[in-house]
Amino acid sequence: MRPAQKSGFTLVELLVVIAIIGVLVGLLLPAIQAARESARRSQCVNNLKQIVLSEQLYHDAHERYTMGRETHWQEGVSWAFHMLPFIEQGNVYDSFVKEAPVFDDRNAQAMRTPVETFYCPTRREPAADRDFDNNDSPSEVQDVAAGGDYAANAGLDYHWGTTQNDWDTTPDIGAVVGPMFTFSKIKARQVIDGLSQTFAIGERHIPAEVDSEPGLEDHDKGDTAFFAADNPAAVLAGTENGLATGQYDVDRAKFGSEHGELVHFAFLDGHVAAISTAIDMLILKNLSTIADGQVVDMSEL
Repeated sequence: MRPAQKSGFTLVELLVVIAIIGVLVGLLLPAIQAARESARRSQCVNNLKQIVLSEQLYHDAHERYTMGRETHWQEGVSWAFHMLPFIEQGNVYDSFVKEAPVFDDRNAQAMRTPVETFYCPTRREPAADRDFDNNDSPSEVQDVAAGGDYAANAGLDYHWGTTQNDWDTTPDIGAVVGPMFTFSKIKARQVIDGLSQTFAIGERHIPAEVDSEPGLEDHDKGDTAFFAADNPAAVLAGTENGLATGQYDVDRAKFGSEHGELVHFAFLDGHVAAISTAIDMLILKNLSTIADGQVVDMSEL
């Protein structure tokens, strides 16, 4: 009688199996990552859709679009704050104490409650970790404010409307401004180029790195308190210098995204479009101004 032989894997066979598994994982991982990014992009698009529909509701209620900023001091709020009642965040909106600065503890609920709709899931999760602006000086109240990843379209220059001189020295305003800038009161009928030809909100570029002194890191990135009005770079963007081409573009006044070479924009008629970062500069400017008289073939974007 021969002794029974024990069955099992040899070392070579085990190594072959491990190698096969490794190859399969290597093949599947990019597909899984692509599927996850696709889902995140869809959520980002849904956020913009919800925001621009809320903007339409605001217009119906107030007969104008929201101001990009209602002031440039620390006692006012941004366009995003005025959206809150229309995205089921009325309790946050109602908690605002107008007599107190935005960084005051009395405005903790209003300014420090992160709202998921304003965050692109590809970039980050909702968090109250932004600084409050301190009139371009190092922040004294840090890492507590709600942030956001979308910017209102101020037109060519994100800073437009901040001073009276802007109005006095610009005869053809419609060829310069977007629908939502500092102190704006634009009505739908003033958007001569058409609501489907003018975007209201877009993804906001935030530089990955900036050379800052302590307390100015968020300020220099344009990423301070999102519901406050005092830092225009945190809530507004312009198109005069094109779209951000990557995370290391240091221009905080641009629109840009974390979705590779695409940036999503919500137009005043309610549709959302993905625009290539390689878009012709003139076409981008045409889409950002309310009355430059130029018609853009949207099918070619």
